[in-house]
Amino acid sequence: MATLVDVAKRAGVSVGVVSRLLNGDETLRVRDETKRRVREAAAELEYTPNYAARALRKAKVGVIGLAVHDASNPVYSEIVAGAQAEATKAGYALMLSDVDALATDDVMFKRVVSSGAIDGLLLQRAGTASDALVSKIASGQVPTVLLNDRTRGAIGSVAVDDYTAAHMAVSHLIGLGHRRIGLLQVDGPQSRALRRRKGWADALTAAGLDAPRAGVFPGGHTAEQGYRGMTDLLSARKPPTAVFAANVLSAVGALSAANDLGVSVPDDVSLVGLHDVFVANFLQPRLTVVRLPLFELGARAVTLLLKQLENEPAQHESIEDPAPVMVIRASTAPPAAG
Repeated sequence: MATLVDVAKRAGVSVGVVSRLLNGDETLRVRDETKRRVREAAAELEYTPNYAARALRKAKVGVIGLAVHDASNPVYSEIVAGAQAEATKAGYALMLSDVDALATDDVMFKRVVSSGAIDGLLLQRAGTASDALVSKIASGQVPTVLLNDRTRGAIGSVAVDDYTAAHMAVSHLIGLGHRRIGLLQVDGPQSRALRRRKGWADALTAAGLDAPRAGVFPGGHTAEQGYRGMTDLLSARKPPTAVFAANVLSAVGALSAANDLGVSVPDDVSLVGLHDVFVANFLQPRLTVVRLPLFELGARAVTLLLKQLENEPAQHESIEDPAPVMVIRASTAPPAAG
């Protein structure tokens, strides 16, 4: 692997000139011919920057914080894995924190965020308490990227395509012949919840079907919340023949509720969840889901945060590649006749 020394020798200049030029130092005063030689030498040698070394030089502590609502949630595990891989590649350690503790405990907030213990923060919002946390961070100087969020301004964000994923899930159910499709609505940031609900509603509307408010029940983001929501859905006067749970753990609870009520999945009601985690393939029946790029979400969030640490402005991105993928298993089937 080529180094700065190799590039400097090839271009006939000092290592310092190469370093400053390739790092975009606007105060560097050299001739255009020198710049051309350095860039050509770097290209010929296929030189790539050593981000780990750069982190050691520039970072205060070399640590990125990652705050999530529930570290045991397998959805977050995928995000953490992606963030960990990208942070390690860049020479940073990853410190996991609880977003609720940061939001409600001033001592914890000072210890983790405002004391200089981390260089930047990745944050997964969940519920209204973390909204206040975001406001507190925005008033400070800690570079931050929100995970699966759509914000604007000084705090960066990166999101997956919740709308398309929800639309795909409901379109799959419509394609099987379902006409009454309920929604177990996720909680958390409004933008995330609304996009999933809009995907559900737009898919129904496109098929000439109603998207009634009566078909929407709170599903939360835990199995317990999904259990309660599914119980209410199936207790309705005219229950749906299919349900889209806008969170995979909510779907796990929904499946358990159906079993306890003596409702067969998928014979009596079909069920689709959002996010593909390992448990989905070990349920009975195996859960049909829409897979979203969670690993890539974590990795991209770190990339955006590193740019902020290089004094670039906060960026806001939506991951479109890889796109959502429909994973059809055993929890969906055509509706029963009659």
